Amino acid sequence: MLNIAPDVLDLCEQVRQVASGYGNTEESFPWGVRTFARDVKSCNFLFITEQKDHLELVFRVPFLEKDAALDLPFVELHKSMASRGWLTARVKTQDELETVLPLVHLSYDLAQPFRRPEEALPGEMPQILDFLEQVRRVAFTYEDVEEYFPFGDRAFRSRKGQIFLYASEQDEALYLKVRLPLGEREFALTLLNVDIPKYIGHKGWVGVLISNQDELDMAIPWINLSYEENRPKRKLKAKK
Repeated sequence: MLNIAPDVLDLCEQVRQVASGYGNTEESFPWGVRTFARDVKSCNFLFITEQKDHLELVFRVPFLEKDAALDLPFVELHKSMASRGWLTARVKTQDELETVLPLVHLSYDLAQPFRRPEEALPGEMPQILDFLEQVRRVAFTYEDVEEYFPFGDRAFRSRKGQIFLYASEQDEALYLKVRLPLGEREFALTLLNVDIPKYIGHKGWVGVLISNQDELDMAIPWINLSYEENRPKRKLKAKK
């Protein structure tokens, strides 16, 4: 067990008080990490880990604010979520905490789950929200669709059914994950903006990076294919 310095515990409590003071926040401990979400369960905006001699904060900032944040000597790109604007701050002093708290508030603002392009924040790219809004409209053309946030990712599924679409806002693009039938999947993987996503790629899923309208128009039909691929298969009754 870590022998955490009292100053670190004090810094942690200050951050907790600030984050809890934002509207509609929830504190939880998935995977043993102190986590704050906004409005919708798993719509995360802050992760806090107490280390022996510092407080580790993970938060998200708008794309055009990233360079300024990284000028701080105790802030760096997050190892696995940097493409989505997430940063890691290792805070040791009161001055460092006060410097980083406005960035935590930006992360809270970004975590608002349902925003239109005109609600883009300063430093954010509005076209990504426009792409997302187009995708959401397509997803909701199907019957009884639910939008929710498992593990912090935006996902769409038939009510209490299988997920057929993931959508996440990257720094300069929208990233979609869809499940395709074999032939279409093989074609998709020949394209430069398509990859095999971690954890689910072996099940027929591909990831599509959308940075312009043409790429989105190409990917829209894949949403329908993914919906069909994830529709529950009806069992055929044996003939008597």
